[in-house]
Amino acid sequence: MLGLGTLYATSVPGWHFPWLMAAGAGWVLFGVAWLVMLGGVLIRRERVVTLRRHWPFWGVPLLVVALTGALVYIGAPMRVRFELSRGGLEHIAQTVSEGTPPGKQRWIGLYPVKYLEGSRGAFGFMIKDAGFFGSYGFAWSADGEPDVDGSGSYRHFDGRWYVWSDD
Repeated sequence: MLGLGTLYATSVPGWHFPWLMAAGAGWVLFGVAWLVMLGGVLIRRERVVTLRRHWPFWGVPLLVVALTGALVYIGAPMRVRFELSRGGLEHIAQTVSEGTPPGKQRWIGLYPVKYLEGSRGAFGFMIKDAGFFGSYGFAWSADGEPDVDGSGSYRHFDGRWYVWSDD
């Protein structure tokens, strides 16, 4: 569950900090408990036999930690969530590029919308609860790097999509 919580927390630009803090606290408690149990086994006389006999109990948590860390490191959670949302994202970007105002959206794909802005040829939205010191979201532009409201910074993400930050 901690792995899934961590993957969810890191699936948006700037990360979902409430989720990340909860998962981080869980990882700390889990790690301390695992180390205390390992220490208890290591001070017993039959420590090697016990570790060999119960290797899945000791090895699987390390594998989950390594796999979760590797997926976060390569950005897989954010990429997967973006790809699952691509249809909704492309639809609203197309609508805005044709001159239709984006209207009020609560969700775009799998992203809860904090606020959005758009004009002909450019569109951007901030994701609710993404980022700690600033807001993060995505911006789309038909003509290179977007300038949705004149502030913020942009980092190319995929095709015409950019990660938008207002920090």
